[in-house]
Amino acid sequence: MRIHRTFPLLAFAALLSADDEAGKIMRPADKSSHKSGTVSLVATAPFGRLELDGEPLELAQPFPNVFHGEMKVSPGTHSLVLKWAGGRKEVRFFSGPNAPAEFTSFQQHPPIADVACTQCHELTARGRFRFKGGCFDCHKAESFQKVHTHPSSLLEECGMCHNAHGSTVKAHLIHPKEIACKLCHP
Repeated sequence: MRIHRTFPLLAFAALLSADDEAGKIMRPADKSSHKSGTVSLVATAPFGRLELDGEPLELAQPFPNVFHGEMKVSPGTHSLVLKWAGGRKEVRFFSGPNAPAEFTSFQQHPPIADVACTQCHELTARGRFRFKGGCFDCHKAESFQKVHTHPSSLLEECGMCHNAHGSTVKAHLIHPKEIACKLCHP
């Protein structure tokens, strides 16, 4: 197998435009289904605002430009929109039993309900919220090689492949493995 050592970063950079970096909805995932009427939300955007089904949504902002909270929603399909100057993101999700076929069950990470954002993130000296690393604070490094085909040094950060906030894909992958591998190995 030939490994493209510089291609992974270039592949992901091509997939992400500047617009994608300015605003993100990490939770709920697009086309996700949630069994209960309470859905957890994590989003970030500079001076952003949120709308649930076209209505303004007020959530806590524990850090600058970061939204976090629980939304109580009725059963059915919903639209969550994040807007900011120059950008817009939208995800559709389903709440309740018997989700339509296009929606996949969402698995939240971490599974511990009261894990603080600051366990994985920190504020920079300029007041920006960022990932500080530390996946191996909870996950055993020895287990890494059992399930990954690359050395951890090649994968510069777990977030290249995994969504630490949760996913509709096994192992909290951003894309199914068949797609994710092809992003770096054409």
